[in-house]
Amino acid sequence: MKRFSVNYQALIKKLEDGLPFGLLSQQTSPLGEMLHERSRPYFKSVFSAEHGYFGLAGPGEKTASSRHPRWKVPVHSLYGETRKPTPAMMKGIKRIVIDLQDIGIRCYTYLATLKLVMESAVECGAEIMVLDRPVPLGGIVDGPMPDTDRMSFVCPADLPLCHGMTIGEEAVYLSKTIPGVKLSVMKMNGWSHDMREPWADFLPPSPGIKSWDSAVLYPVTVFTEAFPALDTDRGGNLAFRVLGAEWMDPQKLIKATEGKLRGYGLTMREYRWGKIAGVLLSVESIKRYRPAAAGMTLLNAIRRLWPKQLAEGAREEWLTKLMGGVSYDPAKWGQTLSRYRKRRVNLY
Repeated sequence: MKRFSVNYQALIKKLEDGLPFGLLSQQTSPLGEMLHERSRPYFKSVFSAEHGYFGLAGPGEKTASSRHPRWKVPVHSLYGETRKPTPAMMKGIKRIVIDLQDIGIRCYTYLATLKLVMESAVECGAEIMVLDRPVPLGGIVDGPMPDTDRMSFVCPADLPLCHGMTIGEEAVYLSKTIPGVKLSVMKMNGWSHDMREPWADFLPPSPGIKSWDSAVLYPVTVFTEAFPALDTDRGGNLAFRVLGAEWMDPQKLIKATEGKLRGYGLTMREYRWGKIAGVLLSVESIKRYRPAAAGMTLLNAIRRLWPKQLAEGAREEWLTKLMGGVSYDPAKWGQTLSRYRKRRVNLY
């Protein structure tokens, strides 16, 4: 397996110019401890995204601002009373350092938080410094482009569902529509978009993404957020890797979809957890892998096979938000994805 490195030391050296800064990150990164030890006079505050700095909050659960128990600096929540840093939070801050493990999926809310922090930095005259990190899907691009009138916190930018960019590349992409932003990106050494295998020190960036496999399969099964009748073991060890329901006949679903799913790089087999009967998904070919197309194939088959059961408690409006519109047919995504690939940022 090829190795890559995240250049913490180069970033810390750049911070020696003495500008007071805040850190947008989470405890899965060692950077906060490094900055506390080596840049304490200039390290003024922490900003936290969804799930909080310590990663204890559930999906959609608001978090409150607090104070770090050891560092004695404020921890400003950007998933509570506000989702954008306020002038009070930014007072005295001349730079925001960002070290977030994103997963390259548009509806994963770290992208929206990144955008709002960049906008706030412009308004307050601060600069943005992003420490880049890998994404599990590498350069895989798939899914519908959003409708312009469907932008939201889970669809914050004109990107396909799987956009194939690291958080540093996301920042460069977003900067084109945020006039005046002062942005620098600390690139990784030795990484490329073709590196789509697990890395040794992968840590869960949120409670639901428990493993590299969960991150890679998240865009396949994330549509289940709109359908409470379906289970993807979100609180268990196989979060987003399984799909089922008490009323599901796994063999029917396999028969209806396995041909198309193989074409999209996926295999599945029957799997049961508790009272739930369903399927366990595995990536067979990362080169053929089209996660968004696979997800819509599964959803369309379930709609056809079990329409009444699926409709129980369904939130179609949430599916529209997640997908950025109502384009659920992978056959219609080709032209818009081709146009996106031409303007996608690639630093590697």
